Amino acid sequence: MHKSTAMVNEFGVMVWFPGVHSTGRYHNPLLSIIVTFLLIILWAHSTVARVNVKWPVSSVDAVAGTPAHLPCVAARTRPGDEAMLVVWYKDGARRPFYILDVREGEDRQERVDASIKSRLKSDPFGTRLTLDPAEGSDSGTYKCRVDFQISPTKSSIITLTIYVIPSRLMVLDVHNRPVQGGVLRSLTEGDPLTLYCVASGGRPPPEVTWWKGRQMLSNHSVAVGEDGTLLASHEDDDDAMLAVGVGVGVRYVRSILSIPALTRDYAGANITCRASNNNITEPLSTVVFLEMYTRPTSLSIKPPREPLVEGRKTRVECVATGTYPSAVITWEKALEGRSTELKASSVRLGDMTSSWLNLVPEAGDHGATLTCRAHNPHIPGKATTTSTVLQITFAPRVTLKRGYSQIQRPVTEGEDVFFECEVASNPPPDTITWFKDGTKVSHDQRAGVLVSGNNLVLQMVRRTSAGNYTCQATNTLATTTSNALTLNIKYLPVCLDGPQTVIVPEGEDVRLTCRVDAKPKEDLRFTWYFNNTLDTVEVERHRVQVRLGLSYLDYTPRSSRDYGSLACWATNTVGTQADPCQFTVLEAGPPERVEDCELLNLTGGTLEVRCSPGFDGGLPQWFVGRVYDTSSHSLLTTLQEASPKFTVTGLTGGQDYLITITAVNIKGASQPQEIDAVRLKVAEKRMVEVSTPGVSPLLGVFLGLVGGFVGLLILAISLTLVRSYRCQCLMGGDAGRADVPYPPTLTTKTSPAVPERRTQQEEAHTGPDVLITTSKCEYGGNNSVVHQQNNHPDTQRSNVRV
Repeated sequence: MHKSTAMVNEFGVMVWFPGVHSTGRYHNPLLSIIVTFLLIILWAHSTVARVNVKWPVSSVDAVAGTPAHLPCVAARTRPGDEAMLVVWYKDGARRPFYILDVREGEDRQERVDASIKSRLKSDPFGTRLTLDPAEGSDSGTYKCRVDFQISPTKSSIITLTIYVIPSRLMVLDVHNRPVQGGVLRSLTEGDPLTLYCVASGGRPPPEVTWWKGRQMLSNHSVAVGEDGTLLASHEDDDDAMLAVGVGVGVRYVRSILSIPALTRDYAGANITCRASNNNITEPLSTVVFLEMYTRPTSLSIKPPREPLVEGRKTRVECVATGTYPSAVITWEKALEGRSTELKASSVRLGDMTSSWLNLVPEAGDHGATLTCRAHNPHIPGKATTTSTVLQITFAPRVTLKRGYSQIQRPVTEGEDVFFECEVASNPPPDTITWFKDGTKVSHDQRAGVLVSGNNLVLQMVRRTSAGNYTCQATNTLATTTSNALTLNIKYLPVCLDGPQTVIVPEGEDVRLTCRVDAKPKEDLRFTWYFNNTLDTVEVERHRVQVRLGLSYLDYTPRSSRDYGSLACWATNTVGTQADPCQFTVLEAGPPERVEDCELLNLTGGTLEVRCSPGFDGGLPQWFVGRVYDTSSHSLLTTLQEASPKFTVTGLTGGQDYLITITAVNIKGASQPQEIDAVRLKVAEKRMVEVSTPGVSPLLGVFLGLVGGFVGLLILAISLTLVRSYRCQCLMGGDAGRADVPYPPTLTTKTSPAVPERRTQQEEAHTGPDVLITTSKCEYGGNNSVVHQQNNHPDTQRSNVRV
């Protein structure tokens, strides 16, 4: 039998190889040679085609720890053509690490290598992969192959470079010890400086450089491999590169900074070491601060621009140069073997330190030595000093004191007080003036104020004498005011409020406040006494509340015996007040009747009444107004207002009315104030004569007679209707009740002309201001019986007729 072998070439063409006999001999040797020759030609052609193919190539850079995006350029094709199969390879591997197969229609099959499955993310089409986070091992060459539904297969190459930034930077001193806190201390000008900067990790190896600001100081660095061998070097003959103590087996790069002698421009400078291996991220850096100390090169005191005058503020300046950090400058004033340190402020400008002393010279400073010292606290040794002698011109120095016997004890009202003004000046003072609270004090013997040169005497001081006292001395140079002495005078308590009258209903609470003026008032004691016509008793102390400067008593009268007067006495360390604070407690009652009533606006059927209210009885009051028809004694209207001002409308002109106004509170009603025989004005009738030419006089007379007859007929009908309306029977009616137990609102209330019938129980509660009117009449009759009763025989009436 013959056997044949089939294989697929690079283009996917199936090639068959002739078989051999079972005996091992070829069936057709010539055919085998021809087939072999054809296969060699096809293989060469495919190799040349694979070499000559030009796939798109792109480059992607990323940093380890951040996302790295791999775009497949081969996925771009014409519209309507979809990718059916996307395959990704890395570094020429035969096995893909990512496959997206959508050839089965809606079924989307995605296969990802398990080693990167947790970090790999893909877009819906598989043409953009993201490694998040990227790792250093992800660097390499990636190939993506895309099979389309219509278009031929395409591939593209992506070169991914993952930069691993250095993991650590460390600065070592010349003894290979780490620089603690980033500060290199104890440096002085002229000393040599050697520093090492070591960068651990990073791929590719970073470049390590030294900088001072924008100036590069050194880029000499060496790279050491994981086995400790030299990988790269930027310096020659470096025998000490393995002596840095960062550990063998860890790849690192080291750079050295060597300064033979430090100059002043390195004082307080920041030296930076940077390590970078890419252009994507900022270089890894560390800063070393050079703390270098220098001594002052010069020190001087600048004289003030104007002469020193006592009491006039002057600024003296001391300047030190060449010190770093800034020199500490102190001031000292020495006189007669005594030294005093003075406070001043300093400021540093470059290598120059200036100190300003705000000096207010005094007379005692004349001839004193002023010394300025500058030193560097970090450099031991003697400080640099300079001095000058003060020449002072001074105005009067004034000190106010109390009399020696009165310094340690307080002053009580009625005592004498002595003040002494001590003055030292050059030249001597011309005048001495005294002031109290800024107001000049003059000699007044009648008032007990005695001024004599440097002394002030206050005789028999009163509480008004308390205040701040000063004295003022003047010479040819200036005027000086002394210190202020506060004169505090102790005095008996005095009531701040005058006698008070309080009206309280029985059973209600009232707070009585007793306020006093006293010095001192911190430890006041209060005593309350109650007095009526029967006896005088002290109020229990547990009922008395005391606060600073006052006392209050919550008082509740329970019966008529609890009404009277209360007296409050306050006591301090001086004594008890002479006159107590008085409170008169009166019982609340009905209000007083209104006064000064007057009528306004009496035309057009409108009536306005305005009165002045009387005493309200200690409670809120309101007012009730009633309007009666004087001919029938019937109540027409009842009004309620918060103030005694009423407006009545709808009245008939030419008719008499009676008006009563009563003040009411919850305790009762006042006596009514009456205004009777009020007749409203009738509007005047006015006729305009119009002459019509050509009308007969007889016709005018006839028309006049007819008009008069019609007018009389209308008047008769009107009188009949009015009479019928007014003669309505009031069977047991009560027209004048003022029973208002609760305060009304401010809204005016009007009752009808015919009042409602009230029960006997309601009539028993009728107030003292009730005006009862009863009318009896027969329908169509001409006679009526009227009975009027007033419970107040002393009711006042005001007869007003308009």
